[in-house]
Amino acid sequence: MTRALKITRSHATGNDFVLFADPAGEINSSAEKYARLARPLEGGGNVDVIRAIRSGNLPEGRALLTNDPDAEWFMDHRHRDGSTATACGNALRVFVAYLLAEKLVSLTNGDRIAIATRDGVKDVQVGAGGMFRVDLGRWRSNNGPREPRTGVIFVDPTSDVRGPIRVEPLVPLVDDGIGRIRLSPVDGAQNDSPSWAIAAVSAALSTRHREGSGAPHHWRVDMPGGSLGVQMFPTEDGEHVSISGFAEILDSGEIQI
Repeated sequence: MTRALKITRSHATGNDFVLFADPAGEINSSAEKYARLARPLEGGGNVDVIRAIRSGNLPEGRALLTNDPDAEWFMDHRHRDGSTATACGNALRVFVAYLLAEKLVSLTNGDRIAIATRDGVKDVQVGAGGMFRVDLGRWRSNNGPREPRTGVIFVDPTSDVRGPIRVEPLVPLVDDGIGRIRLSPVDGAQNDSPSWAIAAVSAALSTRHREGSGAPHHWRVDMPGGSLGVQMFPTEDGEHVSISGFAEILDSGEIQI
């Protein structure tokens, strides 16, 4: 027997997502099912899929609730082939935008919400006009936060970055207290996504380190799909890094599953 499922498309800095609500965890969550859902409503290729499920209704979420009982919603993010994803800054922004649009949560400008992910609990703050800020947590680097001499960064291949990314400081590098850099794929590199949150963070951290103690802690990172803000800020457990950008709900429809 089939059932109708409402799916919603959302967009964040050039990245498209299909989202659906399954609060009780009643829908078959096989990789094949997600791969089928990873299609926009009207052509145009594949997109990633996000299921909104209450954290208590799947093992990964229940484990996180022990230390973070406020993380009511779990972002079940899957790649277009149905494989699981961890925590993507673009996905987190559209996820909270979706929760708001579906009235699954009630938040106003400035409010924060804890979202459970496969990379732990992430704090997302609601801004004005579709802007969201995601606290990605304490940053770490095995080799030190430095930019390679070539001006190219290589990011974890399990992320949304499929190839090397070129870092180009803009002139002036700092404008009104905000650092500015541009990212683009190295010629010939294949990248499915037009913007890369993890690469943006890595590039901003590396450029700040290279510029020294006087470098700003706020950065604007321009990419083919749009711009993201990157901010470094102190906390009790060390320096955290956040990204901020817009998320937009596009349209909704029903499919049979």
